[in-house]
Amino acid sequence: MRARPTSTALLAAAALTAPLAAALTALPTAPLTAQEIAFTRHRLENGLTVIFHEDHRLPLVAVNLWYGVGSKDEPPGRSGFAHLFEHLMFMGTEKVPIGEFDARMERVGGHNNATTSEDRTNYFESGPRELLDLFLFLEADRMAGLAKAMDQEKLDVQRGVVRNERRQSYENRPYGRMELEIPAWIYPEGHPYRWPVIGSHEDLESATVADVVGFFEQFYFPANASLVVAGDFDPHDARELVDRYFAPLPKRAGVPRDPAPPALIDGTIRKTLRDGVRLPLVAFVWHSPALYASGDADLDVLANVLGGGKSSRLWRSLVYEKKIAQQVDVHQQSRYLGGEFRIEVYGVPGDDAAARAKTLDEIERAVDAELAELRRDGPTRREVERALNGIETSFQGQLEPLGQRADLLNQYQFHFDDPGAIAADLARYREVTPQSVRDVGARVLDPARRLIVHVLPDESSAAGGER
Repeated sequence: MRARPTSTALLAAAALTAPLAAALTALPTAPLTAQEIAFTRHRLENGLTVIFHEDHRLPLVAVNLWYGVGSKDEPPGRSGFAHLFEHLMFMGTEKVPIGEFDARMERVGGHNNATTSEDRTNYFESGPRELLDLFLFLEADRMAGLAKAMDQEKLDVQRGVVRNERRQSYENRPYGRMELEIPAWIYPEGHPYRWPVIGSHEDLESATVADVVGFFEQFYFPANASLVVAGDFDPHDARELVDRYFAPLPKRAGVPRDPAPPALIDGTIRKTLRDGVRLPLVAFVWHSPALYASGDADLDVLANVLGGGKSSRLWRSLVYEKKIAQQVDVHQQSRYLGGEFRIEVYGVPGDDAAARAKTLDEIERAVDAELAELRRDGPTRREVERALNGIETSFQGQLEPLGQRADLLNQYQFHFDDPGAIAADLARYREVTPQSVRDVGARVLDPARRLIVHVLPDESSAAGGER
């Protein structure tokens, strides 16, 4: 995400017995309430998908533009390009010089930013309804004209910003080195997720203006994008504005993509890192289903059962009962081509390196014992209901802000080719049962197919303190 405030500082199984299986199947779980986000959708002749969502409760509008390009689309030797482009898109065009993109909207109450993931890049603006014309003009202008205004100076500025962001967010951030290394440890050569979104210094430094222009022309065009206009607007006027600014952009064919090679961990991979941290950490990583794929919702629930708050299984066992950990994080990191299920446990400080390593070994045994119990017995009905209640609460909160609603419509468009897929999204959680969580967990969290990382304090850092 681009840092604020200026455009020049832009800145993751034991089989059940038949009686127990039947009992778990019969247990009801709390249903999630279906929701709808009203919208209309059409496509311009050039392929741009346009989605309108009216909400007249406040005099505000939000514009949200997704491009189907992320770090998974970067060619060999060009890691970090998608994120670099998130920054370059604010560097001005012939019509809107550098700095003016922010200045024009901020001086009249508007706000803008952007984010990049492995799968997509999104750009978004929000502000008073009177700014809709400006928002749409600015987005169309840079879709049409960024490449024509690109030069060496702009590339050098943002290349330096992104490289510094890598240092701040990963290299000099506690446990950040692990995030940079994990992709290469668990994905094979040629897999689109094998490198981090931030990219490498070497690839960023070797980029040329011609490389940047080529990347823009390959991915930044109407048929590879979807636009959401949300808020307090007149639909006829908004349609006219979209047609005025975006319809003249030329039509191009979509982006061909080769299938990704299978992502498998064969056996147990063990790695140890030393970093400038105070607490030792052990991380477990498994490949898991993609976002919205079968099993993805069950793993969201399982993550909550294991680490969702201080009453969850790993918090209760490791932090409060055994007192061998200070914090537990568990999550299903869902993405377009496949997910990662992670358990990260922060140990307690030790007197020396041997003591800290011993603590991590104890943590491993304790985590494995909890996972074995879940493979054998599954979660309880209460645990599943609590998880589903938390998921629904979080989901309802996501629907409140106008900008998040706009982003969700684009997310459904990207994954389902249907902005109205909210019912399908929620329906998959209604199908979750204690047995389905047990079955999916037993299949995915295979103790013989995982990465285990130990992060130990670097003794050469000052007292092992955090940087």
